[in-house]
Amino acid sequence: MVDVEACRIAFQCPQCGRELEQTIGKLKSQARMICPGCSIGINIDATRLSNVVEEIRHAVEKVPPEITIKFYR
Repeated sequence: MVDVEACRIAFQCPQCGRELEQTIGKLKSQARMICPGCSIGINIDATRLSNVVEEIRHAVEKVPPEITIKFYR
């Protein structure tokens, strides 16, 4: 099973455009993040993020552990 909270999310700072990356778990645990490029505070919507994490978790659970591919002529 995939640990969804360990997955990394990449996004841009809305102020300076710097590329940022953080784990879902870390984003959920913080109410705001500080951009290392311009020091702007970026608010994190933890409720919405938690909902998305649950949707990802349910989608991952539906993926079969093994996929068989058959070739026909």
